[in-house]
Amino acid sequence: MLDIHNPATDHHDMRDLTIIGGGPTGIFAAFQCGMNNISCRIIESMSQLGGQLAALYPEKHIYDVAGFPEVPAIDLVESLWAQAERYNPDVVLNEAVTKYTKLDDGTFETRTHTGNVYRSRAVLIAAGLGAFEPRKLPQLGNIDHLTGSSVYYAVKSVEDFKGKRVVIVGGGDSALDWTVGLMKNAASVTLVHRGHEFQGHGKTAHEVEQARANGTIDVHLETEVVSIEESNGALTHMHLRSSDGSEWMVEADRLLILIGFKSNLGPLAGWDLELYENALVVDTHMKTSVDGLYAAGDIAYYPGKLKIIQTGLSEATMAVRHSLSYIKPGEKIRNVFSSVKMAKEKKAAEANKAAEGASKAPENKAK
Repeated sequence: MLDIHNPATDHHDMRDLTIIGGGPTGIFAAFQCGMNNISCRIIESMSQLGGQLAALYPEKHIYDVAGFPEVPAIDLVESLWAQAERYNPDVVLNEAVTKYTKLDDGTFETRTHTGNVYRSRAVLIAAGLGAFEPRKLPQLGNIDHLTGSSVYYAVKSVEDFKGKRVVIVGGGDSALDWTVGLMKNAASVTLVHRGHEFQGHGKTAHEVEQARANGTIDVHLETEVVSIEESNGALTHMHLRSSDGSEWMVEADRLLILIGFKSNLGPLAGWDLELYENALVVDTHMKTSVDGLYAAGDIAYYPGKLKIIQTGLSEATMAVRHSLSYIKPGEKIRNVFSSVKMAKEKKAAEANKAAEGASKAPENKAK
């Protein structure tokens, strides 16, 4: 969990921007607020920042974020926070936003499930997919008693699968990533996918096919898990059925189901904002149908939208930048280059340090 140090200020003070959601997009938006010299507050419903990356697959490796050839999800979150932390963004954890109110003066009040109300001049929704829960296999019935011991819907620790016979269900990026990621630690890995081809990234799919050809893993396409066997509260066997009707059984200690998530906008769905396929419609400035209220990341929609982390980071930059016109109406918005801003901040910090040293010099001399 990230070690968050909030500045010694009242959470309920007015901020320039309230950021709803503390995933990668929300954290990077906080950094962009600092870059543009505006104050912000992140409100996150979970007990830690990082969104799905931290909560569901902290050890998953990510390959498509600029500047990181390969990075574990939790390390990416840590790096994003280290970047934003220099500007001391206000962070509120364990509070879910339930309602917003736009006041007559154009500012906003954001209310959470605790009854707390936070004030800001603008709002950025970076809530990812909203509330989410993993998709399950209905044919297996209620297997909740096995969840977290034999049945998993995410990999939070590779140790849970070390030396185990693992069956992975799915054909997308997560299923392929963990097929590759676990085959060095698990006793065996079997990948089961009901489709006739994979939907994941081509490079990872190629690695899976190579491992299959080498006999390192077993892969069954056009196949489903139809039932399981257990003994003393632990998984022992799995029954598979192919599209041609043939059935067989495999030994298994772990079942990892990676077939996606069902998202739910929750209270956001009742905010009278324009929606498209469970996402908030935004314009080219990342503004929703309400002036002063912006959206970025997976929660935002526009034609041609690509739901990847890199896109969310770019949208956070645009949303914060364009929000300045609403937060500071009439002011000329100047482009801020990070290298110039950081150089000035470094010079100012060195000057302050030198001034402090000079002020202490007479005292030290007197001693």
